[in-house]
Amino acid sequence: MPRYLPVQLDAANDHTKKIYSEMEQDIGFVPNFIKTLAHSGNFLEGVADLYRHLMGETSLSEKIRQLAILKTCKMNKCQYTVAVYSELAKKGGWTTEQIEAMDDFAGSELFNYYEKEVLQLAQQITEEPDEIQDEFWTQLDNHFTSDQVVELVTLIGFFNMINRFILSLQVEPDPEFTAQKV
Repeated sequence: MPRYLPVQLDAANDHTKKIYSEMEQDIGFVPNFIKTLAHSGNFLEGVADLYRHLMGETSLSEKIRQLAILKTCKMNKCQYTVAVYSELAKKGGWTTEQIEAMDDFAGSELFNYYEKEVLQLAQQITEEPDEIQDEFWTQLDNHFTSDQVVELVTLIGFFNMINRFILSLQVEPDPEFTAQKV
């Protein structure tokens, strides 16, 4: 049961309706975590804008972006985002077998070296971001541009925050994804 019900369009003020409209236009729907965040006029616009930018065009391929996001969501055990991003990962080119193998990626042959680096980065940032060794940063710099590394870190950090928000407030999954099983 959610701690706070999502603010629906018919109950939203004009500013919130504008943000919902932009979200609908850019990503096709308004996620329940954004509707729940609408209880805070102070943070809604900033978080919604960042989310829309993160889901827009970046220097990362959609496949790599979805890999980083989903691994982060799985690490946080957030059923809401795991359901959403498992579906988006499939649309981005990941198989069900690969999605299931993310939990034990190091021993899996389903991921190439670069993909394993992304999975390792998501794991390390989620668990102990200040413990990442210089050698690992060097490896990343050898395989990804600085733009890509910064975007990966931003995605992982953002989804760690959103997962904690969703879990703390027990935000219900989006209707678009509730019928689908992961």
